[in-house]
Amino acid sequence: MKIAKPTKWSLIFILVVAAGVLFFAIRMYQDDIKALKGFMASYEQFDKAISGLSQSAAADFESRAGDAVAGLSAEASLRLSSLIKNDAKLMDQAREVADLARKELESLRAYQRGIRQENADVEELAEGSRILMEKRKTAYARFRELGGVR
Repeated sequence: MKIAKPTKWSLIFILVVAAGVLFFAIRMYQDDIKALKGFMASYEQFDKAISGLSQSAAADFESRAGDAVAGLSAEASLRLSSLIKNDAKLMDQAREVADLARKELESLRAYQRGIRQENADVEELAEGSRILMEKRKTAYARFRELGGVR
């Protein structure tokens, strides 16, 4: 009984397949990192816009905050491969952050409408906005913790 010797072509084929698999995995990982960085950039943009909105009632800030929350929601629909640690938790946390950001913007808009209309419930609306802001910041801190960013 003779054992077949590996030929030159079979070794080349194995190396090409291994290189293809490695390239595919590296590409998936890079796409995951790009998606995470995109979400974090959108969050920072939203945070700046919402802080500008809370300091000023200008329509420009409200429009910018609305655009920022739309961008954040779009980035929150990220899909991560299993190459990223805590991939499922990160995706859920990103959606939670985007949802809290949307609710915070709605609450802040209601608060500003209440101020313009001299509504008596303004303090309640302000407290609701503050609570939502704290929840959003806590959720984002959890997202960063899950992603390994300190």
